[in-house]
Amino acid sequence: MPKVIGHRGFPRRYPENTIASFLGALLYGAHGVELDVRMSRDNYPVVIHDEDLGRVAGLSIRVNEATLRELKRVHLGMAQTIPTLDEVLDAVPKTYEVFVEIKELSATAPSYNIVAEKGWLRNAIFISFNEEVLRRIRSLDKDARLGINIDSVEKAKRALVLARELGLETINPPVEAIGVVGLQGLENYLSEVKRLGLKTVLWTVNDVEIVNKLRDKLDYIITDDPTLFVRHDG
Repeated sequence: MPKVIGHRGFPRRYPENTIASFLGALLYGAHGVELDVRMSRDNYPVVIHDEDLGRVAGLSIRVNEATLRELKRVHLGMAQTIPTLDEVLDAVPKTYEVFVEIKELSATAPSYNIVAEKGWLRNAIFISFNEEVLRRIRSLDKDARLGINIDSVEKAKRALVLARELGLETINPPVEAIGVVGLQGLENYLSEVKRLGLKTVLWTVNDVEIVNKLRDKLDYIITDDPTLFVRHDG
């Protein structure tokens, strides 16, 4: 069975990208978590997916136009606020893996520096849709763990080229690829990725049947609900 990674933690049960969500995912058996990083106006790497707070808090506030103090005043439910990357890495034990998705170029060096300062480089994988983000991290650290997110057939082909150029560890196609190339097409692509000696990460998958069909080709799955894929006896 591939390793199970909580997508923004455990968003089906907790507010996404919060400390409660991350720890909840681990409590319910996930092997690690995935998170998103953006920059506040005063240059703090904060953990939030969207450019603004409309979806998660009903507020017309852009993340990069708000200070950390202003962002911390926003309540996301269940007594949770927007955490900084520092806070998440302090909360999650280093026995787990963290996929750090960098959403904007300006967050690249600050995110890398925090991961390094917190002693997380061994268990953190930097991922992004933006290859320039990955290039900048590689320029900072020849050994950093890198993965590229795929959102098109063209990027899927490009990823195979970048794998050697940037020393990627993972290639991360979406489960929606099945609707574009079919299940067999996705399986063939995953096989090619593994043939190159890379790891495969399928996101965001919440269908047990799909995972069962592809399980031999998957190293990681990113899911909104870890309990679908791991047993919990507590």
